[in-house]
Amino acid sequence: MNIFQMMRTGELPPMVFGLFLQAIALAGLCFLLARSKNRSWKLAVLAGVIPMFNYLAVLYYVGVPKAELSQPESSNNG
Repeated sequence: MNIFQMMRTGELPPMVFGLFLQAIALAGLCFLLARSKNRSWKLAVLAGVIPMFNYLAVLYYVGVPKAELSQPESSNNG
C-alpha cells in the first residue's frame, strides 16, 4: 500500500498513535526498572521515549546490576 493512500484512508494516524502509546509504555517500564536499581530515572525516561532506542534502553535496564548507594562518612571520630 502506498503511504499517500494510507494517509488518505486514515490508516496512518492509528500507526502514529500506536507508536506514541508504545513510547509511553516503554518509558514507564524504564522508569520503574531504573528506580528499582537505584539509577537515574530522568535518563531512563528520556531513553525510553526515543523510538527504536527504547527497546535497547529496556534491555539495558533489565540487565544492569543494582547500584550501591553510597553513605556519607560521619565526621565524628570519637
